[in-house]
Amino acid sequence: MSEGVYENPDGFEDDEPDAMKNTDIDGQLYSNIRAFKPSPRDGVVASEPDSSGKRSSRVAAVCLGLLCVLLLAGIIGLSVYYDGVSKSFLAYKTNSSAEIEQLQTSYNILTKERDQLQTSYNTLTEERDQLQTSYNTLTKERDQLQTSYNTLTKERANLQTERDFLSGKFTNLNWQKFESSWYFLSTESKTWKESREDCLKRGADLVIINSDKEQTFLFNLKKRVWIGLTDSVNEGTWKWVDDTPLTTRYWHKPQPDNAGHTGNEDCVEIRTDQRPLEAWNDMSCDSKLNWICEKAF
Repeated sequence: MSEGVYENPDGFEDDEPDAMKNTDIDGQLYSNIRAFKPSPRDGVVASEPDSSGKRSSRVAAVCLGLLCVLLLAGIIGLSVYYDGVSKSFLAYKTNSSAEIEQLQTSYNILTKERDQLQTSYNTLTEERDQLQTSYNTLTKERDQLQTSYNTLTKERANLQTERDFLSGKFTNLNWQKFESSWYFLSTESKTWKESREDCLKRGADLVIINSDKEQTFLFNLKKRVWIGLTDSVNEGTWKWVDDTPLTTRYWHKPQPDNAGHTGNEDCVEIRTDQRPLEAWNDMSCDSKLNWICEKAF
């Protein structure tokens, strides 16, 4: 049987070189196997080669080729997809980094603004507390002022009643009212010092003149009277009995002259033979005249 396999069917000798024979031996073996037909003398019944095997081999080869093509296409597709995904990931990573930086910046700004708002809130809270304290203090002071006002109103009413009572009493005692003061005109004559003592006993003092109206009112009483002006403490420095300096002057020219027979004129009278606003004259305090007491309310 081995002889039949390696037998040349055409009966010619092989002229090809040994090297070619050796390299193509597998192909020849496969061809000889395909061309081998069993001989009846060998007791083997010859049969035709199975064509379904060829088809199966071809189908398998085609399927394998298609699988290779599909695998290659898949690999190429995956490569392309992976490249696109890589680029997308890099772009996303870049954008994400920028967004993260922006978010971090926004976060820092919002944190700073929050701290500023917290500080403002604390400041406003403190100011509110201060205002509340001030409000409470002012409310307390208002209540105290209201109480004082009510007390003063009551006292004023009492004083008004007392004043009305005293006004009637002074009227009966020859006191005269002018503006806010009461005036007593004496009916007898005394020295300046004695006249003042009498006024003090009456709860008053010698008159102090502060205005043209008051001077005119006293002048129209038509009496030579002592007033509460003197320079007996310091010659030439005229002061009222309440120790205030002289500011409003109604001297008759050339008074004061300190020119009496004693040469010591330290007290002042109102003369009736002069003009109302030029009626003062300095005289010796030992002279005796009427006087005017004043009690202010």
